[in-house]
Amino acid sequence: MPLKEYTSDATLTLMPLSTPKKNMKYFLFAAFCMILIATACTKQKPYIASNTPECIHDEIENNQENSNWTIGSVEEYRFQNKIVYAFLPDEEVIADASTAIKDGDCNLLCQVGGFGGPAVNLCNGDNFYQSATLVRVIWKKR
Repeated sequence: MPLKEYTSDATLTLMPLSTPKKNMKYFLFAAFCMILIATACTKQKPYIASNTPECIHDEIENNQENSNWTIGSVEEYRFQNKIVYAFLPDEEVIADASTAIKDGDCNLLCQVGGFGGPAVNLCNGDNFYQSATLVRVIWKKR
């Protein structure tokens, strides 16, 4: 390998000409392999909106891969001056399932919609779909 003379005030050093490029290629290849291995072996967590009550978060995280769990999305609503969570059915799995309405402690308040249609939209005396205001989507099945 040809050598190049490098001089400074105090010393004379001989350095190989092509070493930095080869070293960079090896470094980048090794870094790429490490990142690939690290990401391939981890189970991806679902995206759940921040500031979601712990029990709602846990219910989504614990059931998202359960093939018997027919929930397609979870939405946060303001209903009767409270924040509630609607567990909407996955319409690709079941078309006429009802929507479970829960409070921030995962207590079931009511079930609305489903096969019974508009007649079963009452929740604590009010029509849920007419009275509730959507705040945000907490989670959606991908």
